[in-house]
Parts: sequence; C-alpha cells; structure tokens
Amino acid sequence: MAEPTIRHITARDGTRLMLRDWAPNPNAPRRVAVFCLSGLTRNSKDFIRVAQDMADRGSRVVALDYRGRGGSDRSADPMKYNPSVYLDDITQVLAALNLHRVVVMGTSLGGFMAMGMAVAMPSAIAGAIINDAGPDVPELQATAFTDYVGDTKSFASWEEAEAACRAMLPDMNLEEHEWRILTDGSYREENGRIVPNWDSRIAIPLRKSGAIPDLWPIFGALKPYPTLVTRGALSKLLTQDCFDRMAAVHPNMRRITIDNRGHAPTLDEPQSREAIHALLAAVA
Repeated sequence: MAEPTIRHITARDGTRLMLRDWAPNPNAPRRVAVFCLSGLTRNSKDFIRVAQDMADRGSRVVALDYRGRGGSDRSADPMKYNPSVYLDDITQVLAALNLHRVVVMGTSLGGFMAMGMAVAMPSAIAGAIINDAGPDVPELQATAFTDYVGDTKSFASWEEAEAACRAMLPDMNLEEHEWRILTDGSYREENGRIVPNWDSRIAIPLRKSGAIPDLWPIFGALKPYPTLVTRGALSKLLTQDCFDRMAAVHPNMRRITIDNRGHAPTLDEPQSREAIHALLAAVA
C-alpha cells in the first residue's frame, strides 16, 4: 500500500491543518478528485484503506484532519469549533491544493459539511458521498455525542482504549483487526498514556449551540449533484424514516444499507466500495 503525502496548510487564523494526500495511479484512467471529511472526533486515518482503493483507480484523494483533531493544531479559541469555520478551513485547503472540483466523501459530521459545501461553494462540488448522516438528527443521539466528545478519559494501554471503543460502539460489529484500526484513529499515545486524539473543548460550542436548525434546505442543495448515501442498518443517527425522505427529496440519489452495522459504516465494506466506485465512474 502506497503511503500518502502528509501536508500542512495554514488556515485563515493561523491554525495549521494536516491532511493526507494520495496521488492517483498514473496507469489508471483519470477520475475526479475525492475530498474526505471525517466524523466529529475522527480524522483522516478513517479513510486510509478506501482512499488507497480510490487512488488505485485513478482519483487523487485528500483527507483532512479538522482543526482540533488528529495532526491538526488545536484551536486557540474553542468557539471556532463550528461548521462555519470548518467550511472556511475547507475553502483554504482546496485553494491551496488547487482543487477546483471534487467529490466530497463525508462521514457523519463530514456528511453535514458536504451539504454545507453545496451551499457555500457549489462550483467546487462534482458529487457527494454521504456516510450515515441526514437532515434529521435525533436529540438523544446529539446529547450522547456531546458527552462523548467532552470526555477526557485516558487509558493505561491500547487494550483498554480498544475496550472503551467497543463499549461505546456496540452496534459496529467489526472484525478484530477493524477494532484495532478504529482505536488507532481515536487515540494517540502521550506521556505514557493513551489519550483521545481530539480536543475535548470541541464540546463547548456544541453545548452552547441550542436547538439543531432545519437541515433539509441544506440537504436540498445537493439535488443537482450525483449523490450516494450509505446507512448502517443499525444506525441510530440516520433513521430509516429520514433515509427514505432523503431519497424522496433527491430523486437521483443512490443509496445503500450496510447490514449489521451501526453508526457509521467504515466504507471498507465490499458493498460500500462497489457503490463508491460506481458513483465515481459516473461522475468521471
């Protein structure tokens, strides 16, 4: 597996953002570039395997660590952990990389950011892959995520950290090696402890944000674009009712359900990869 290039780009306020950049296979027909955005506490490591697969088939693939996650700087002002700042960061990254047209692949928060990009920078979007995210966000799930994000618990070993991931995500039903990959993306080693690989202060603006706004008009901005939505059959974040309504709002939306998977599918599932490549081939 080819290693991606690690790049750093400075955001408008001086925050240094890290990303992984996979070059396309020069022997494959060139496809549209893919820009990957992770979930709320996640980072670019989540896309390593599927990114290499897409690069092998001719796409340049870029995966961003949001500010406060992974290898990116923690924000000096925690109130900048909000979607409008993330969108501005994304604008800066795309400009710095000379990427003018991308398929956005977003998991959870990344899916919402893809919708926001369709509103804020419509000419930059060639298509979207939304992984287990929809305009209706159950209130109990939002509260649970906020509590998880603000947790600063550390662990004495990677085994303990993996056990915590399994307890937090009982509906994921991953293979043994997949749990290790997920844990490695969730935590890092620091001063002999295994600590969260995100800034727990991300929870501060979430707790102050109040009611979730109506996201259906934002989702509607994706209607002009080829769109794939994946849902874990056991997901509590993207309900079946919301999934069905999304298909009604976006008549040309492709959708798949991943059996025995909660929030969120890894996108490494054979069914996910097949659907991803079908969409990219259609866009290209």
